[in-house]
Amino acid sequence: MAAYSKDVWPSLEKQIQDAAGFPVAVSLDADSLAIKGYADSYALDDYLRKPIIDPVIKALSAITSDAMGKDALRAKLKSVVISYDEATAPVSNYADGITFADGTLRVNWKPYTNVDDIDARVAALTKVLENNL
Repeated sequence: MAAYSKDVWPSLEKQIQDAAGFPVAVSLDADSLAIKGYADSYALDDYLRKPIIDPVIKALSAITSDAMGKDALRAKLKSVVISYDEATAPVSNYADGITFADGTLRVNWKPYTNVDDIDARVAALTKVLENNL
């Protein structure tokens, strides 16, 4: 996961910031996202990118598709935190793994799970963002 954080993550972080339309602080909790026994999979798109990172990018892009959304996001969003807590991360009810409080969007989803369920994740993120902006 250290190699991922160093070699892959910076370009993904930039894509999240580009989708937000400003250099929002983005934190990837690599320790919590490194599931024991999956080290060989960390660099695969199916591990983090498709199930977690891409939905964040798509949801932010949807919100910032017009000037009103861009302004609202810039005014309210201070940071994005991506992590995984086995005890609280939902299996498929993705909204249960998202919070937005005090300007921080927190995404708590299990890596390498339901990899192709991108639309449902984007919808959950978009709804949480729209309800808090």
